Amino acid sequence: MGAGAEHKLVFVDRLPATLVHLRHGASHDVLACWFSVDRSTITRAIGAVRPLPAARHRLSRHRKTHRDHRRDRGPGAPPGRRA
Repeated sequence: MGAGAEHKLVFVDRLPATLVHLRHGASHDVLACWFSVDRSTITRAIGAVRPLPAARHRLSRHRKTHRDHRRDRGPGAPPGRRA
């Protein structure tokens, strides 16, 4: 019914496969053997998971925390006073 083939690897398997590939340089063929799936499935899984940490980082950089607002007082401003 959907627009593509069903994922043969659930997210909890796609994430470790991606991390092992990025951290240790394991080839897609080795990962496919470990997870008992086709190499193309590993390639798709890594392609889907890899952008997630970068997207999370971009979002978190735009949020200001209470501590960030305190830093906005300006350089050299004494603590507790606004610039």
